[in-house]
Amino acid sequence: MARFHVSQDETGFFQLTLEDDAGGLSLVSYQAKTAEQLIERALELVRSREFGDATIVVDATVRPPAEAAAPIAGERSWRPAPRKAGA
Repeated sequence: MARFHVSQDETGFFQLTLEDDAGGLSLVSYQAKTAEQLIERALELVRSREFGDATIVVDATVRPPAEAAAPIAGERSWRPAPRKAGA
């Protein structure tokens, strides 16, 4: 049975993938700002019956984007000094 997966990637965006009977994943949609957008898209695809009796699996855990993670205590952020090209 085919399964549509809605999950969040490491950048904080949501993606919709299709898992076939053999366990292979195909990317259907990506870079959605909310899971609800992709859940609605998955419902449309299931209603179309093009994928048989497909189910929808949603990872409800919302994670902050990796670059928005809090800095480690005592760690200072820094910007590298400018360099000349080829140096």
